[in-house]
Amino acid sequence: MIQALILLASFAFLVFFIWYLVAHSEQGRRWLALLLIGAALAVCGLSLFSFRDGHWRVNIKEGLDLKGGSQFTIQLAGDNLKAENLDQAVEVIRKRIDAQGVAEPIIQPLGSNRILVQIPGASEKDKELYRAQLQRVAKLEFRMVAPDSERLLATQEPLPYDYEALPYIKEKDAQGQAQPQGFIVVKKRAALGGSFVRSAFANADQLGRPVVVINFNAEGKTRFGQLTSDNIGQRMAIVLDGEVYSAPVIKTAIVDGNCEISGGNMKREEAMELASVLENPLETPVSIVDERGVDPTLGQASITSGFRAALIGLVLVAGFMLVYYRAAGVIAIVSLAVNMLILLGLLAQLGFTLTMPGVAGIILTIGIGVDANVLIFERIREELAHHADLYHAIRAGFSKAFSSILDANVTTIIASVMLFWQGTGAIQGFAITLTLGILSSLFAALIVSRACFDWLQAYRPLQSLTMMQFIKDTKIPFMGLKWGAAALSVVLLAGSMLTFYERGHRAYGVDFEGGDLLTLAFAQKISDEEVRQALGAEAMPQYQKDANGSSEVLAIRTPFEKGEAAERVLQEKFPQAEFKRLQLDKVSAIIGGEFRVKAAIALGLGLLGIFIYVMLRFESAYAVGAIVAIIHDIIITLGVYAVLGNELSLVTIGALLTIAGYSINDTIIVFDRIREHLRHDSRTPLAEVFNHAINATLSRTLLTSGTTLLAVLALFVFGGMVIHDFALMLLLGIFVGTYSSIFIASPVVLLFGKVKRGVAAEPAN
Repeated sequence: MIQALILLASFAFLVFFIWYLVAHSEQGRRWLALLLIGAALAVCGLSLFSFRDGHWRVNIKEGLDLKGGSQFTIQLAGDNLKAENLDQAVEVIRKRIDAQGVAEPIIQPLGSNRILVQIPGASEKDKELYRAQLQRVAKLEFRMVAPDSERLLATQEPLPYDYEALPYIKEKDAQGQAQPQGFIVVKKRAALGGSFVRSAFANADQLGRPVVVINFNAEGKTRFGQLTSDNIGQRMAIVLDGEVYSAPVIKTAIVDGNCEISGGNMKREEAMELASVLENPLETPVSIVDERGVDPTLGQASITSGFRAALIGLVLVAGFMLVYYRAAGVIAIVSLAVNMLILLGLLAQLGFTLTMPGVAGIILTIGIGVDANVLIFERIREELAHHADLYHAIRAGFSKAFSSILDANVTTIIASVMLFWQGTGAIQGFAITLTLGILSSLFAALIVSRACFDWLQAYRPLQSLTMMQFIKDTKIPFMGLKWGAAALSVVLLAGSMLTFYERGHRAYGVDFEGGDLLTLAFAQKISDEEVRQALGAEAMPQYQKDANGSSEVLAIRTPFEKGEAAERVLQEKFPQAEFKRLQLDKVSAIIGGEFRVKAAIALGLGLLGIFIYVMLRFESAYAVGAIVAIIHDIIITLGVYAVLGNELSLVTIGALLTIAGYSINDTIIVFDRIREHLRHDSRTPLAEVFNHAINATLSRTLLTSGTTLLAVLALFVFGGMVIHDFALMLLLGIFVGTYSSIFIASPVVLLFGKVKRGVAAEPAN
């Protein structure tokens, strides 16, 4: 029923939208806008909320970093794998994980030889079990034991060519590590393989000891019966992954198709695990090349901090708009509320899994949504200053702001598309959220805000529209300051590149260098120096604020597969600290190298896409200025970020591409005004035209940057450690991007490009 209503509302939205675009009557457009907004809210509201089990619920799934859980990237061995090898591995892993009673695991292929496995709600303790489950090949074989096995081993004579010695019976030491107890000589060639196993389950023998019972299929039952009847009195070894679990004497033919595996002081949990992997054997060996996990307690803290940051950011931005723009600010708040509901509804409708970077995308959408309204309101202010009546000022404001809004948001979408294409996991989630946020912001600003003004004028005519104004009638000679700004930028660029060169590999986190990143909670703080002495030079410990910002956690970076060992060392040496694992990420060097390449490709393609779009919408001279400004912003932001001692990660690369999109946002506002002046002025010197355009848009540039800064600042202060570095990168980028849009982009166009004047200066929309 709900899906039918959503489909009906979606169809109505499409019809009303087309009708709205072709309508000419003002009264008709007002009503169509109202119907269009209603249809959009209906679709999103029905998608977002549902009533289940006596409660209203929000239909957005929480990602691992919010809900807690584990994620593994598994790589299959071999270079020439067939599609059926990958499909078989996916199905085997799905059966193994589902056998553990996990709720809604996500298991999907990545490329031609990797599999992504996400297990929501799994604690760090559970992760050890899942890791073992996922890597077990479980190659089961039945081999005949050499009649004189003990003599061959005792005399140390060369073994016959068709025999080999295998470890016999696994015992576990106090630390739970397997210890082979001697060897046994068995045939190299298996008499029967595990492909004939129909099912396997854990059971108990007559003494109550755990065993694994194997049931063969019809062909296996026949073969096993023949094997046992032909070898009565001989020993048969049950071999699993090259180790002998048991080697009983065949006393009679076994024709019922059942067999037991026992020995090795097997525990019930181990018997259940073994039964699972025997029933679902992997034909291709696998290795875990990327592993990430968040304890559910840390995930819950991330939810609290993330949504607190979003709420605070929303209140700050709404409060500013209300105080600064007054009546227009109320319209902006209504537009922002509709924007948020549409965005969340779209996320629910698409079955999106919300992650912490996704929450950051929602907060960034608050800033982007307000930006569009600021551009419109400032245009309305300019029209009123030129003695236009309010009716025509509002219409001119929307019309003249449209070009800037469109260009600024399309360039940000280009960066988001590159993020989604080359990103993984949470980064793709951020890209989706940001893209949907831009679309919902455009709808809210151009349809909702316009409809509010139209209805207010039609039924409660606005006689005036008062707004505050911090900056007005400036005449700053920006082009005369270009050489001083260039010198400052050269110094900052050189310092940034030198910083990265000096830090070398230390500038990259485990995402790009490979290694383990261990996060521990503690009851008593141990000094950095003591931790370093205990772990050695390879480990890099650092204390950080937790997701709530109320206490600290210990983050330790170690070489790949050394995180658990570091945890054990600290727990043994500092028991009073009561270290508890909150998170452990593992990235192999191979994956890290691939991530670096993908990050570089994403940045490169993002810049290329923006260059092409700006060149098509403006001219090549503007495109050059825009790209120079973006590269300038990225390098300086990276340099300052490195100076502060932070490491690059996949999340911060996402922030960099966002900065690229946001930097061009401010630049486009200036370029659009320059183009507008040049279309009507063919005599004023270019430098004066550029100065006038920058001064005319200075208020808008600072206000749009300021409103976004409020939202991101809330994310930085209240978002917690999970998103701290992302928010820091965005904060730096906003400051540098605002500077470059004024002092770098336009001077580059003036110095190195030729711009057209007259009507030809603006391509058709």
